[in-house]
Amino acid sequence: MKTFTAGALRAALATTTILGGVALAAPLAAQTTTAQLRGQVSGADGVPIAGASVTAVSTGTNQTFRAVTAANGAYALNGLRPGEYRITITGANGLTFERLVSVGVGQSATLDATLGEAAPAETTTVGGSTATNEGGDIVVTGSRLIETRTSEVATNVSQAQIRALPQTDRNFLSFAALAPGVTYIDSEQNKGIQSGASTRSQVNVFIDGISLKNQVLDGGIAGQQDSRGNPFGQLAIGEFRVLTQNYKAEYEQAGAAIVTAVTKSGTNEFHGEAFGQYTDRSLAEKSYIDKRDGNAEPAFKRKQYGVSLGGPIIKDKLFFFGAYEGNDQDRAFNVRLGNRTAANLAAFGQYEGAFVSPFRGDFYFGKLTFTPDSAQVFDVSYSKRRETDIQGFGGPSNTAYSAAENKKNTVDTYAFKWTYTGNDFVNEWNASYLNYVYNPTSLNPNSPTFIYDGVITFGGKNASQRINQQSYTLRDDVTYSGLDGHVFKAGIKFAFQDYEFQKLFYVQPTYTYRVDTTNGLDFTFPAQAQLGLGNTRIAASNSQLGLYAQDDWNITDKLQLNLGLRWDYESNMFNNRYVTPVQAAALLRGLPQTYYFNANDYITDGTDRPAYKKMFQPRAGFSYDFAGDQRTVLFGGYGRYYDRNVFNNTLDEQYRLQYGIYNFYFSRNGNQTINGNPTVAWDPKYLTRDGLLALQATGTTGRPELFAVKNNAKPPVTDQFSIGVRQRVGIFRTSLTGSYVRGRNGYTTLFATRTNNGLGNCCNTALANSFGYANVLIGYDGLDTRYKALFATIDKDYTQSSGWGVNINYTLSKGEQNGGDLFSLDGVTPDAYGYRPRAGDERHHLVISSIVDLPWGFQFSTLSTFGSGQAYQVFDATNPAQGRVTARYPEKNCIKGLWAYCEVNLTLEKKVELFEKHEVSLAVDLFNAFNNKNFTGFDGYFNNQVQANGQVADPLTPANAQNATGTLTLPRRVQFRVGYRF
Repeated sequence: MKTFTAGALRAALATTTILGGVALAAPLAAQTTTAQLRGQVSGADGVPIAGASVTAVSTGTNQTFRAVTAANGAYALNGLRPGEYRITITGANGLTFERLVSVGVGQSATLDATLGEAAPAETTTVGGSTATNEGGDIVVTGSRLIETRTSEVATNVSQAQIRALPQTDRNFLSFAALAPGVTYIDSEQNKGIQSGASTRSQVNVFIDGISLKNQVLDGGIAGQQDSRGNPFGQLAIGEFRVLTQNYKAEYEQAGAAIVTAVTKSGTNEFHGEAFGQYTDRSLAEKSYIDKRDGNAEPAFKRKQYGVSLGGPIIKDKLFFFGAYEGNDQDRAFNVRLGNRTAANLAAFGQYEGAFVSPFRGDFYFGKLTFTPDSAQVFDVSYSKRRETDIQGFGGPSNTAYSAAENKKNTVDTYAFKWTYTGNDFVNEWNASYLNYVYNPTSLNPNSPTFIYDGVITFGGKNASQRINQQSYTLRDDVTYSGLDGHVFKAGIKFAFQDYEFQKLFYVQPTYTYRVDTTNGLDFTFPAQAQLGLGNTRIAASNSQLGLYAQDDWNITDKLQLNLGLRWDYESNMFNNRYVTPVQAAALLRGLPQTYYFNANDYITDGTDRPAYKKMFQPRAGFSYDFAGDQRTVLFGGYGRYYDRNVFNNTLDEQYRLQYGIYNFYFSRNGNQTINGNPTVAWDPKYLTRDGLLALQATGTTGRPELFAVKNNAKPPVTDQFSIGVRQRVGIFRTSLTGSYVRGRNGYTTLFATRTNNGLGNCCNTALANSFGYANVLIGYDGLDTRYKALFATIDKDYTQSSGWGVNINYTLSKGEQNGGDLFSLDGVTPDAYGYRPRAGDERHHLVISSIVDLPWGFQFSTLSTFGSGQAYQVFDATNPAQGRVTARYPEKNCIKGLWAYCEVNLTLEKKVELFEKHEVSLAVDLFNAFNNKNFTGFDGYFNNQVQANGQVADPLTPANAQNATGTLTLPRRVQFRVGYRF
């Protein structure tokens, strides 16, 4: 511990260095990420001091923020970039208070001050460290301000945590799991986050104010759909904040968690970083599934590397920062036949084996920051992400490598921000552009697909796509603190979206072979063929408008209210200008009209689908500091949050009419009807695209399905309630929060052709067939969710002075839903399903992270996760048609049956100081240290009918190791890392 006089402190601050590319004091520009610092200033006698000057000076750029205390001694500093500041408060009598503090992204932090010439020794716990004021001397051992007087349920993730905690692949979103109620999905092929009972599509991620919302697909985040890559280079992330619930009116387009992150910037000193990390098959255990099934251990190798550099171009005025990250992975998957009879092995054995799945990712980021004076900051940034990933083979689907696809993801962002700080206000003006391209492409686009049911799929992939989302956004936010006790914030956002879809489904035929002795089917000829014909392109545009106003009102020095209202509008969420074809309208009018289906709700002439204008979202919260010392704080709130339907959900209404997927059914003589479908006598000439085209022209088989969107469908919305208490216990911060979230208006698809006048089983397709369609499916805004949870946290942040930190969060929850997902075809409507645990529901979830400094420059850290097991859906064919979908949980086979999911990740790091301000680090990561299996992929079908031989037709198999088809985590493995910082 070092002791500084006030003068020495200023000198020390002038030379403060934070390794790793950027000091936290960097001007990190972003909407929804700037911090607010409020407090009370009083004299030694406790009397509030009016007219005291308050200044906050960035230690990285010397930018200065100013305020003056009101009559009650209150002050507010707004628009603070996340980082480190020297706070100086001076009274009219010359008495001064100084403190070195750090504020986090999006925080509403509190710093009270007492002015006095010879103040008594005062010790304040700040971020798990201690700052002591004894007369004029200040001891600085750590200064991260803690957010207590807020109604938000939020978790800040610091740069120290991002650097030190173990993680498999440098996806910064993996640390979102440090927030209770949030789950990181570490799938090998489809990573992401979700919270509550909502799907991934209802989260939102902001990077420097740019929303990465995926508005076209269900992945939630642009670039994360079917991707094992990272949404943004971790080397460029400064820190981020996870808002789980009760976030304020400035946040948009989310019904679940929001992540808001800031990027690093240059400072008055040059800082740089380089890193590399490596792991491969020789450093990993063989997976349980491969051992069980007798598969060879597949190849595996991952290399990640990157560099960054930031610094001044003109001291105190112009700064730069740049970063690059590369991600190279060679992973193999086993292709194994199903139904491994001697005949099948002889016919298809050549497709078996282990095949490499290469992934290549590159990320580039550049940023300029200009501060011409103390009132203005300009930020310009650009990022580029490119990745290719050959996948979609092996696994339970028994797909050969030839039928794989290259899943290409491209994300480009451009951002400009101008921040102007006046005496009582801050104005933030943003302009941004996002270009996202999702482009999965067949490796063999000119080859038909051959599916031998239950055995193998080979040939080419039967689909290629190119989906493009372009977003242009203008936004302005104004914060005003000129009225005592209030901080007002208001803003407006204009956004313009262009969507383009190219869906090449079944351009080459797909032939499916089945063995069915009852209908005379075997592997000598296909039972079915599918062929796509028509226009593959759809384009649309959409305009978005958002308005909000909010007030953070300190009614007393103990009670704060957070009041806000938001309104959003979208011009074209449901393809609003679509015109229903005459033939389709006639068919819809002829179908049974029921309580859930009225044909007039699904027929439009281009004017019957108005934009939804009722997205009013009140948000209210409170916090009450019982003693006024931030030790015990009661908080709570309510908010309504509208999200949006992704465009792909309603695309089939237009796409299926301009591009038909035709089904052809075959038998030996053409006299049979299989599952209600007329057949054609098989002829080898149909084994080509031209042969199927000739057959299609006869009209004897092959009809498209008709999809219809509900004209007055509402966007999804959640109502969120929370109540909790924060309690400081010695050096620890604890919290206990009760949460309830009710979700409504989720979009799904139903049959409109049910028997018994629309209320029976599926399906009576005679009318649809007479109009040239195979079936009719309708959109329905009836998916509902319920989420009840209790969040408990214990935190002691890591600081260099204390040498350790620990963060624990536990979630006890119950997430339920009605209906299915995008398709709810097992019940008449979603309500017919009844409420049941949603897929992925986990009643108990525990996350423990810790950082501990050891002797001789070593540091130990852990990030470990334990869960009671995620629910999976089961279709029970023994029950009536309604309510046949239920849920089950896997066996608890971890820590003597206590948990079903365990993953313990450990890191040991050695830091070596080469010479002044330069550091080399060597680290070894041990993932899944106890090699827990964490099984998934269980049987989801149950039919207990007894056959003639006395056997149950299809019993539900236990959710245990023997019946799993995969694991949620990779087996135990080691990773080596090396880093250099100055």
